[in-house]
Amino acid sequence: MQKTVQTVYHSSQPLHKHSHFHDCHQIILVVRGNVEFFVNDRHISASDGDIAIFSRYENHSVCNCSEEYERYVLHIDPDVVNQKSPVYSLLTDRPAGFCNVLNISSCKGEIIGLFKRMIVEHNSQARLSDELEQLLVKQLLVMVYRSTTVTFHSTYDDVVADLKRQFENNCQIHYNLDNLARKYSISPSSLSHRFQAATGVSVMEYLQSCRMANAKQLLADTHLSIGQIVERCGFSDNSNFSRAFKKMTGMSPSAFRKQYKAR
Repeated sequence: MQKTVQTVYHSSQPLHKHSHFHDCHQIILVVRGNVEFFVNDRHISASDGDIAIFSRYENHSVCNCSEEYERYVLHIDPDVVNQKSPVYSLLTDRPAGFCNVLNISSCKGEIIGLFKRMIVEHNSQARLSDELEQLLVKQLLVMVYRSTTVTFHSTYDDVVADLKRQFENNCQIHYNLDNLARKYSISPSSLSHRFQAATGVSVMEYLQSCRMANAKQLLADTHLSIGQIVERCGFSDNSNFSRAFKKMTGMSPSAFRKQYKAR
């Protein structure tokens, strides 16, 4: 049975330059210290009272931070997220004006309380613990959602929401923008505009991100060959996959597998 919360914990261990991989959505609440995140070729600074949100589909790492770095960390299983709810749009949509780091100083104490309750519940063996964790995660997301004025379009755009679910669940299919537009009885340019407005990336860029996320998971968690992973994730061939993978992660698929397979 899948659990909403993969992991949740508190840490005050110092952390310097650190590149890592999680097959999940990630939320980090900075309680003390300064940290710099590297997200999709952008540097974003965060400090006490900031909360950072990273999608499973975003390439990110902790680039630099002070000796003091106290934080709460939450990993959310991507398969149990209900994309139709506005609060879950925080995890995957990147419309204009969105920033991965938000200041929540005004409700920091309440959010710390939610993290503490999640940690206790996650470590318990109580009945219906996952149901309570889902409620706590949703309450956390509601509070963060209220801290931003950004409009999350795909919540109200069934075409975009449906297309995202297709890519996330069936990224191995070879999609074509014209065929997709025809399916929804709209023009390719209209589909592109609506999708970009909701997610911050083009239709094909989102598809590529889904394929990369699945490829990382298969490299880390299975013994499938590179060729089998290429086929399962919908890449055209091994060479194109390896080139795109190295550009995104800074390492070859085989080096990535070697680093994360042993963990």
